[in-house]
Amino acid sequence: MTAPSESIVKRIESHLRNAGHPLRCVWLTDLEEVEDALRSGTPELLIHSNQLPMATLEATVALGKRLMPDLPILLLCDEPGIEQVPLDGVADIISSANANSLQRLERVILREQTTHSQRRELRSLRARLADFEARHQHLITQTNDAIAHIQEGIITYVNPAFAQLLGYPSGEELTALPLMDLVATEHQSKTKDRIKRLLRGKADDKTLECSLRHQDGHTVAIAARIALSRHDNEPLIEMLIRIESSKPTAGQPPLAENQTPASSADQIPAADRSAYFDALNARIATAAQSQQQHAALMIIIDDFPGAEQRLGFYDAAQAADECGKWLHAQLEPHDRIFRFSVHEFACLVSRSNAAAIVDLGEALVKQAQEQIFNTSEHEAHLCLSIGAYPFSDQQTATAVTTELVEQTRQSSAKQGQQFANYGPNAESSLQERNELRKADMVRKALAENRLKLAYQSIASLEGDPRQHYDVLVRVIDESGKEHHAAEFIEAAEKYELIGLIDRWVTTRVLKVQSKRDGAEEVSSLFIKLSQASIKDADAFIPWLQQALANRPLKPGEVVFEVQERVAQDHIRKIRMFAKAAIELGAQVAMEHFGIGSSSAQMIEHIPLQFIKFHPSFSANFAHPETRKKMADLMTRAKQKNIRVIMSHVEDANTMAQLWQMGVNFIQGFHVQEPEMVLLSANLHG
Repeated sequence: MTAPSESIVKRIESHLRNAGHPLRCVWLTDLEEVEDALRSGTPELLIHSNQLPMATLEATVALGKRLMPDLPILLLCDEPGIEQVPLDGVADIISSANANSLQRLERVILREQTTHSQRRELRSLRARLADFEARHQHLITQTNDAIAHIQEGIITYVNPAFAQLLGYPSGEELTALPLMDLVATEHQSKTKDRIKRLLRGKADDKTLECSLRHQDGHTVAIAARIALSRHDNEPLIEMLIRIESSKPTAGQPPLAENQTPASSADQIPAADRSAYFDALNARIATAAQSQQQHAALMIIIDDFPGAEQRLGFYDAAQAADECGKWLHAQLEPHDRIFRFSVHEFACLVSRSNAAAIVDLGEALVKQAQEQIFNTSEHEAHLCLSIGAYPFSDQQTATAVTTELVEQTRQSSAKQGQQFANYGPNAESSLQERNELRKADMVRKALAENRLKLAYQSIASLEGDPRQHYDVLVRVIDESGKEHHAAEFIEAAEKYELIGLIDRWVTTRVLKVQSKRDGAEEVSSLFIKLSQASIKDADAFIPWLQQALANRPLKPGEVVFEVQERVAQDHIRKIRMFAKAAIELGAQVAMEHFGIGSSSAQMIEHIPLQFIKFHPSFSANFAHPETRKKMADLMTRAKQKNIRVIMSHVEDANTMAQLWQMGVNFIQGFHVQEPEMVLLSANLHG
């Protein structure tokens, strides 16, 4: 909601909440914040005040149409008579001048919220329908079964298999032809009668047996299933002619590029593990004489029991056979492939280096997802999990195979559709590769400003009117997916990106507070600082001083939060930073407090304004020794006028007991889940 004063926003939010609507109004002050809100969140509607000089109605409407076309925009105006003025792009005009106006405002907001929700659902359903139709069209195009669509007796579409069945190079030559032109003369009467009964809803499930004319003049006997559907609200008849893959027919279409035949001369023998072990022992014995990197691969079809349920036991086994043949075709002539079990394959490969083996494994996982494996009755998609174990002449076949099979089976059961490297000679472990990928994601997000802030409330147990929030950070990857800090912090620390994240968050928080200068109450925002920033305090402090040069902090606006473990390892640095931060108008908090060996000494030697107990104190709060240790530390903190925060509070009973102990603030999902900061996290500049 754009408004010149936060009091207007609070009045409307209070009225809606008191009326039983759990809505949250975010105060916006200019067009930049409106753009940030629309880009980084999913608001239900936008209320624009006509008293805001920093954002005109025309500019706000244009921005809304460009970024969120379905978002309803309401004009807030307390001037009498203007409610009757029609404005382009504005769903309605509302007022908050009196009780009657607020009641109307409530009804309008609920109406527009419902309408917006329905429009968004409709758009989502349309997108899903389009995706379904695209997938359906892809399957029709790729299938070996011949399919034709007929409307009002005219062929409107045939797939490649239908065209090939009748000897035509493409379906374009058949579209727009009357169906009866393709039906043999002696069968036209029967075919017409069957179609008429189908259109009248009187058809049975029997197949239509007739003959169609081939392009060269001879007839092709077919058994077709015909079904009635609708397209563009008009009746559409679909003719399906099943082509038995095990019995090729004259004129049967060639397989598409990404399909595998149902039979092949390249047969993989039944499971023979002894042959695999003999071959592996032979390669290990000669590994030292080769300049190439050798590796054993275990390839597992994911969720094979599920495939057996979907396809049946026989067809699932057929699909596994076809998968094995496809795998064999992807390998080089000197590679070996063995059937390890019904749905498992073992390969022995040699490449110029370990990286090439990684490339092979990842390519097979990806390409397998695009394949269609034909059986006698089905066309199946299968996903693979692949493990690689690069070996030398120092390993044994048993050790290599045991770890490879166990690890790959676990990976397939847990997640599937992935490649992993195992063994001491692997180029990198799966964890290292994932960390590198996450670090690259963070690095790109920092470069392109694709980060977002979130608040989690720190609730006062003493009725403090000031709002306190922990500031959390999200990374948005290139596909638009959000990642919580837990998903990337370790990688950011390992690859020395965490300090850059600290500065990004600090910069955004300072921007948030500067734009809230007109607020009636100043919020306290808690910024978590990493060990990297504390270790680099000699550089971080001058950077912070420069960031605050144009706008000094108001008392309590910003609280820098450091873990006790970090403070213990860097006593001199944390004391220097705390002193400098307080001089700049900030406050300092210590989180994960109480589990160190010198927690009490931290209170004595570091100038703190807050302590936040470690989550274990909440988890073990029922234990008397936990409460006693907590009470002792709180007594020391109170003597220093340090306020106490308890995190991970999950029930009302604990909340009441904490209040009795003298805890000042609580935090946790029982209080409030993290919320997206829509008001100032700038993703684009």
